[in-house]
Amino acid sequence: MKKLITLLFISILSLQVYCSAQEILKVDYPAIKEYVTNHNTEFQKLMQRFEENDTLLTRQDHAMLYYGYSFTPAYKGSMDDFQDFRKLIKEEKYEDAYNIGKELLKKNPVSLQLLYNMYGIAGLLQKDIREIKHYSKRYAALLTMIALTGDGTSEETAFKVICVNDEYQLLNMLFKMENMKGQSLVNKCDLIEFDKCQYYEGNQMYFDISRSLDYMSELFGK
Repeated sequence: MKKLITLLFISILSLQVYCSAQEILKVDYPAIKEYVTNHNTEFQKLMQRFEENDTLLTRQDHAMLYYGYSFTPAYKGSMDDFQDFRKLIKEEKYEDAYNIGKELLKKNPVSLQLLYNMYGIAGLLQKDIREIKHYSKRYAALLTMIALTGDGTSEETAFKVICVNDEYQLLNMLFKMENMKGQSLVNKCDLIEFDKCQYYEGNQMYFDISRSLDYMSELFGK
């Protein structure tokens, strides 16, 4: 398991170097919504390729999948907390958690939290290395793509996420946040304040959570 964690850490360090050298990836929500709504068959085929770890998928494909998922009926904004799944992990019932996690991923294939946890559980259960990489590759692809959507320094250049849980994957896994100090809503952005991050300059970071907020507004008819 230690070897697997080391491999993931090396992969994340590579992501940090890669992301710092790339231009910002533009996310056009209206265009993504139009594609998912009017070309659902193509979108589902794209999702299938993602679940099969198709290495030919581009950053734009990953963006379409991740943000496009938020325009599907399965999307629950930031309300999908996987409570039963997390409870089983806490109780160290890893085989049960693994089985439930596979079902949850069928409903939400782009959840960073699920993919990361499934990677860890697969390692603990000593699954085949190909099965373990099945989760880590998808996780790394989405994490990289999200990190390319901004620089987190302002509302205008906020990292775009479709649920609050994904903020903490970037903060804790990619940027290595130390001592979170506060969280506040600034218009349609989540502003996270902290002492420092090992791989990020500054002591605050903006996340665009407009998709999650829009979902809540639609859900409650506001």
